Amino acid sequence: MPPPQPLGRSLIPLPGESLAGFLLRLSYRLNLTPAQLAQVTGLMASGRGARGPHAVLLSGIPETARRTFARATRLTDGQVTGLGLATWEERYPLPAWLPGKRHTLPTDRWSLFAPATRYCPQCLAGDGSAVQTAFGGPWLKAWHLPVVFACTAHQRFLEHRCPECGHAVHAGGSVKASSALLPTMQLAGLHPAQCRAILVPDRTRALPGCCGARLDQAGHRQHASPGLLALQDKFLRLLDPDGPVSTVSAGMPASPASYFADLRALGLLAYSTWPQTRHLSPPGEIAAAIDQHVTSFRQQEAERQANSPGSLARTAPPPTDPAVSAGLAHIADSILNGTPDEARQQIRPLLPSSTAKAGRSNWARWVTVSAISCSEGLQAAYDPLLRRFTSPFGQLRGRSKAVCAARWGPENIPALIPEDWYERHFTPLADVSPILARRTAALRLVQMIARGSLAEAAHFLGISSGDGSRPREGRVYSSAGIVHSGARQQPDPSGFEASLWSLARELSAPDTPLVNYQQRRQALQNWSIDERTWDRLVARLLSISRTQLADLGDRKRQIASVYVWVRVTSGEPSFAPRPIEAAQPPHIQENWRRSWNGIWWSLVTANKIRASYTHLRAELDNLAATLAATIDPSHRRDSPLGTVALYVSRHPRRPRRQRTPDYYFEDEYTE
Repeated sequence: MPPPQPLGRSLIPLPGESLAGFLLRLSYRLNLTPAQLAQVTGLMASGRGARGPHAVLLSGIPETARRTFARATRLTDGQVTGLGLATWEERYPLPAWLPGKRHTLPTDRWSLFAPATRYCPQCLAGDGSAVQTAFGGPWLKAWHLPVVFACTAHQRFLEHRCPECGHAVHAGGSVKASSALLPTMQLAGLHPAQCRAILVPDRTRALPGCCGARLDQAGHRQHASPGLLALQDKFLRLLDPDGPVSTVSAGMPASPASYFADLRALGLLAYSTWPQTRHLSPPGEIAAAIDQHVTSFRQQEAERQANSPGSLARTAPPPTDPAVSAGLAHIADSILNGTPDEARQQIRPLLPSSTAKAGRSNWARWVTVSAISCSEGLQAAYDPLLRRFTSPFGQLRGRSKAVCAARWGPENIPALIPEDWYERHFTPLADVSPILARRTAALRLVQMIARGSLAEAAHFLGISSGDGSRPREGRVYSSAGIVHSGARQQPDPSGFEASLWSLARELSAPDTPLVNYQQRRQALQNWSIDERTWDRLVARLLSISRTQLADLGDRKRQIASVYVWVRVTSGEPSFAPRPIEAAQPPHIQENWRRSWNGIWWSLVTANKIRASYTHLRAELDNLAATLAATIDPSHRRDSPLGTVALYVSRHPRRPRRQRTPDYYFEDEYTE
């Protein structure tokens, strides 16, 4: 089929004009119906029964059709591209249209109003130029966005209904028509500013089947408050291609697209939980408009549920009333003006009190599966409330979408998070051992980035057998339960979760050095100091130290091996390999374990009184640094190694009844 010939006459698109508005103005100039113009420009097929242009064209014209359209209308490729909302794809979270399904609207309708639109009567009246006086002012593409609710040029709210018939502007009256780019495209002679709402056929009307009322008459002017106009101006600056490249959302830097995604998410939350957020809304007419809109939807939903029992609840459609959108945007922006902690305090009352129920709420499912990610600030605010990083399939595979950056992985998490990590990000939990909190934090970090169950995270970190056959695996679950229960009793019940996300953001920072602890654990999974290395190490000790240490045989070599393993892997001593001990007869192993508490206490608390252990510990620290550099060449010799936790009872020298084979390391958190 030969390409269409250029039209004899055309128009230059007005600044910010939408494709629908351009078709209205050009068809009016050429005295064609919008459907005829769409056919001759390649936007729709010709012939009887051909479907009209679909609302997906509001986003942008496909490549092949764009070239045809540009040739027919005598426009440049840039002018044609400028008619679509896709020009904002780097600044605004537009929905992803389903590939290969041109006539399918996106399921995420909280991003785009298609095809209904808002309008400013004074803008439609034109600026007084000859072209706009003849064919009207522009239908702006920005009016299709839910964040555009006011005209800053005329300092008024936009309109969304025809003042005569009361129908939503450019919205079809049927399901089929609701997906069309424009309604009543077969009618000619309509001015671009006339209402195209479909009415009951009336032969007495000059334009049967169509309202035809002029929309460019100012009529009653709805003034917007200075605060809402300032908020609208902020949105428009972020949409401007030459506008700010970043903003602040929930206390953290965010791209314009992420900020708008935050507005959308919090707007939906405020809408679905109304009137709980009424105190954040502008008072008076704005709050009343939200009241009316929410009440109307809930009544419709109740009637639908009554007529169709068992049907699934629907997500509320985006409001078309500009006052409602203004109120929701104001609420969302108010929440985003604070820090992540302050935003979390605002969000918490809007979700179920139970973290598990909050994570299964409709809003949680919507915000976590949405293709458009929220900003790091908002994620830091709501993630501790939702705990959405655990896979329901219990598989430790891949990386979780819940973590905003994937620079680090589970391999970068030690089995016991270092003390400096804990001190920087966590608030001590009353009546909960820091050792339990640090271990649980390591388990949860692995879950956050890799998903999976607690047992799988423990097995990955090497602190359980993975099959539930060892007593200490049960203690992994019980200790995590103690931490979670303790966290819920704190003044900020979600503080522990918030601290986890704070640490996750630090690990994601480009300047944070990362260590592959999994590589170290694997390299040392059955390691101990060999006899030759031990003899050389002992020979370097002062003679007085060798005398005071007395027994420097296999028992102390095993304990020293555990110490080095802990330093290199930043793990827990009770989970360290003990091949030297395992090779001994049972009665020897029993005798060794009775003395481990005292020796371990002396080694990790060495001071001037126990100078011999101080010398031994210095040699072991050197060995640990060398070993770490051998396993991980990127590790600097002067980089800090893992600290050694003091796993002993309050009275280490007093004989105690043995509870478990790991008794000497478990006392602190089993008492």
